[in-house]
Amino acid sequence: MILKVLPVGPLSMNCSVVIDEESSQSAVIDPGADADAILKALENTEPKLILATHGHIDHVGQVKKLREQLKIPFLMHKADVFLLNDPIWNGFDKYVGADLPCPEPDGFLEDGQELFVGSTKLKVLHTPGHTPGHCCFYIEDQRVLIAGDLLFRSSVGRWDLPGGDLQQLKRSLHRVISEIPEDTSVVCGHGEGTTIGREKRFNPLLRDILSRWQSSLF
Repeated sequence: MILKVLPVGPLSMNCSVVIDEESSQSAVIDPGADADAILKALENTEPKLILATHGHIDHVGQVKKLREQLKIPFLMHKADVFLLNDPIWNGFDKYVGADLPCPEPDGFLEDGQELFVGSTKLKVLHTPGHTPGHCCFYIEDQRVLIAGDLLFRSSVGRWDLPGGDLQQLKRSLHRVISEIPEDTSVVCGHGEGTTIGREKRFNPLLRDILSRWQSSLF
């Protein structure tokens, strides 16, 4: 597998291009901006899917152009459809370079679903909290988690934007930290990548949130 991580737009949102080396099939995850750069990264591949970790426009801003040019399906979780054309703040769509309206999904992601790009398997983990339909994509045999805006290096996703929920975020963080091996590389929605192990040890906000979550169970 080849993984290309492209920081796009003014927020340096990480668009991931997953390429199966054997078949040359590919998938685009979170095409938020800079469609031309994404299309260039797809050259000499057979694009099969456009995926979104969640519906915020800085993550889906170029779905329209890619879908029109590539003629391939766009998938996301149904709980985030209401966000697809929400600018969040006045003028935010223009600032991030979103080409709206974003089209409706051609299908919906579900927790535990397995997607195949050639022989490369992406497992869908429904991880609400940042948004109700937020999903991560786990490529287990490569030890890679494409985490969207759930988890960041030394931070976690916001819960104060439309659809955010702190209690759900806590549960999702606990799930990922518990289920995913520590040596797994994490592609974050913005900024530098990390590993599950590093965040378990050195992420103060994550440790605080998880300790509060644990104590609330008793």
